[in-house]
Amino acid sequence: MVAEWKEFLWDVPEERVALWGHCQTLFVRYSFPALQAGLFFLKHAEVVEKDLPARELHEMLLLSLQWLSGLITQSNPVYLLHLLREIETRVWLLAVESEAQVKSEGDFALTISSRELGTGKSFNIIDRTANIIMKMDNHINAMRIKTSEKNDARENNQTHHKISQVVDASFSTNAGGSSKTKRRAKGLAPSRRPLMDTTEKCTDSEDGFAAPNFRNDLHLLDENLRIEASFSRWEERVGPEELERAVLSLLEFGQISAAKQLQNKLSPGHIPPEFVLVDAGLKLAAISTPSNEVRISMLDEDVRFVIQSYNILINHHVVDPLEVLESLTTIFMEGSGRGLCKRIIAVVKGANVLGLSFAEAFDKQPIELLQLLSLKAQDSFEEANLLVQTHSMPAASIAQVLAESFLKGLLAAHRGGYMDSQKEEGPAPLLWRFSDFLKWAELCPSEPEIGHALMRLVITGQEIPHACEVELLILSHHFYKSSACLDGVDVLVALAATRVEAYVSEGDFPCLARLITGVGNFHTLNFILGILIENGQLVLLLQKFSAAADTNTGTAEAVRGFRMAVLTTLKQFNPNDLDAFAMVYNHFDMKHETASLLESRAEQASQQWFLRYDKDQNEDLLDSMRYFIEAAEVHSSIDAGNKTHAACARASLVSLQIRMPDFQWLNLSETNARRALVEQSRFQEALIVAEAYGLNQPSEWALVLWNQMLKPELTEQFVAEFVAVLPLHPSMLADLARFYRAEVAARGDQSQFSVWLTGGGLPAEWAKYLWRSFRCLLKRTRDLRLRLQLATVATGFVDVIDACIKALDRVPENAGPLVLRKGHGGAYLPLM
Repeated sequence: MVAEWKEFLWDVPEERVALWGHCQTLFVRYSFPALQAGLFFLKHAEVVEKDLPARELHEMLLLSLQWLSGLITQSNPVYLLHLLREIETRVWLLAVESEAQVKSEGDFALTISSRELGTGKSFNIIDRTANIIMKMDNHINAMRIKTSEKNDARENNQTHHKISQVVDASFSTNAGGSSKTKRRAKGLAPSRRPLMDTTEKCTDSEDGFAAPNFRNDLHLLDENLRIEASFSRWEERVGPEELERAVLSLLEFGQISAAKQLQNKLSPGHIPPEFVLVDAGLKLAAISTPSNEVRISMLDEDVRFVIQSYNILINHHVVDPLEVLESLTTIFMEGSGRGLCKRIIAVVKGANVLGLSFAEAFDKQPIELLQLLSLKAQDSFEEANLLVQTHSMPAASIAQVLAESFLKGLLAAHRGGYMDSQKEEGPAPLLWRFSDFLKWAELCPSEPEIGHALMRLVITGQEIPHACEVELLILSHHFYKSSACLDGVDVLVALAATRVEAYVSEGDFPCLARLITGVGNFHTLNFILGILIENGQLVLLLQKFSAAADTNTGTAEAVRGFRMAVLTTLKQFNPNDLDAFAMVYNHFDMKHETASLLESRAEQASQQWFLRYDKDQNEDLLDSMRYFIEAAEVHSSIDAGNKTHAACARASLVSLQIRMPDFQWLNLSETNARRALVEQSRFQEALIVAEAYGLNQPSEWALVLWNQMLKPELTEQFVAEFVAVLPLHPSMLADLARFYRAEVAARGDQSQFSVWLTGGGLPAEWAKYLWRSFRCLLKRTRDLRLRLQLATVATGFVDVIDACIKALDRVPENAGPLVLRKGHGGAYLPLM
């Protein structure tokens, strides 16, 4: 079976552990001989020693030691005592090595073989080994006492022989018995591990089964001798160095009694100096609680001897026991008691904070001390940190202590009314704030274990208020997410989904909002957003998110994710609630989206006005104008000048619609907007239309001005207002000059008619009106060259042309060749 296992499943550690556990179960079930069972584990431990980790090898040797000592079969040892002690030393070395590996890995996952047989209680490797070896020693001592009592009883029976026997016969009989006993003892001497007490089997010489059993025992002993020859190296490898290393390693891990027992078993004449230092340290620790100074004369004699021997610098009159303890730490060698001294110091400091004596604190398990320190919260973090650093504690146990302390703080805060404001200090000294728990969580080497412990409180807890339950779920999700424990995240999300129904049924929407904003898994818990929005809890949702972002790590990515989730949910469940969208935009400072929403709401309000039967009711138009103005303000805050100008123009157009409701100004097509612009006789209305519909270009204004040319009074006023706001663009003036020339050329032969068209035709003095209006434009043109060009193109403005030529000191193009002379003042004058 072992060969097949090695061939197929040997590379899987769990399968190897299952193999040895399966063998152990079979040996116990079928009452396998103790010697063969023990040698089985011993043989395989010898073969695979270099391939297996120390923890598995330790378990195999520990099983072998229990079989060979007769502990499992409750019989006499089947191995010589000094060989059992050598295996015990090897077991202690492997136990210490395994414990060091477990502590360095920070993982206390126990295998099946690391549990006490018959119970589900788990021990660490050192404690479990000490427990088993103590049972083994007690069993060996009990068997020794039992054997001695049987020997005494047998000797007493032999004294009741008949007195009437002949002295010689009696002497010969006794001599024969002695020789038989000697032969039996001589036959047993080579075998260091008798399977059972053969003395009991040979006492009844009259029993017919004595001879076969005796032959079977001799055969088994011979076979054991052959098997034993291959394991003689166990005697060679365990020497004084290994013994000292095992003893000091036990001392390092705090197994003081086990270290002394092992030393007394194998080398009683030698006492390592570390034992003296440890005893002195324990005596100092006993007087270190409560923390105070004591006179040196009050110290124990051994403590004073240690202080003098190692030249520890202290005051001659008083001494601080804790300072002396810290000095002892430097005297111990690394791995030979220094760790124990540090643990003693950690216990002393923790006991002083808790107000306990050292003896009471030292008798407690480290996890119990941590639990008491956690209830002190802000006052005991340093002591708890030192305790965790110096003691080996399972990560799951640390996480459980922290989770339970946090729950106690939550319940106290809930009763005291501190839950709504995470910035409050809370009921000291209980631990309950997020920042405090994150600080204490650094004590646990495994973040997933913290998540498991918190979620386990939610699953198994009874009568936990919803507000406290939500905080546990949020913290659990935080540690699952930070440690990338995806399975934990999935289970937690599924658990949170089952809790939602209870919250909704009780109308506990604040807890729902706190849950979704605290967890932050908006994609999976999107249905919670829908529940809150449908029930009109958007304001509450935004408030809870702001509080969570302030107290926790509210990154830009988290804010962006929440914003997108809320907007998506709004579009899905309530797309027409523009107030809700505006609330979200304003909350997250989304200016572009806010301005766009305001403009759309303005257009929606104007559409509602058009649907009204009574156009005199202009409340909708006022709302539309207000929305456009607000949109312009938002655009101006983000330096969007063009959009700001456009929003203002549309607001002005709405005001125009309010002032002149008889004409439709809003929602005009491009053609109708251009027609409305051309027909305007006042510049202000024309400018509003032009800016609102994007027609504020020189080519568009040329048509507007030309439409005013037959009304000189209106043209002068229009141009005066135009020039105050807009420049007279050269291209626009050039278009007007061409229009003027073409019009004069086309209508010149009809000047004899007073009115050439009836019913709105040109007036009788149309040429005079055109000339006057265009002259107004020429007068407003400040550029002399442009004015000269316009007058030339338009024709009929000889005086303007001459004035421009004179001002420019320019010779007319149609003039003949001239002879110039230099006149007075430096000017050249024509001679002809």
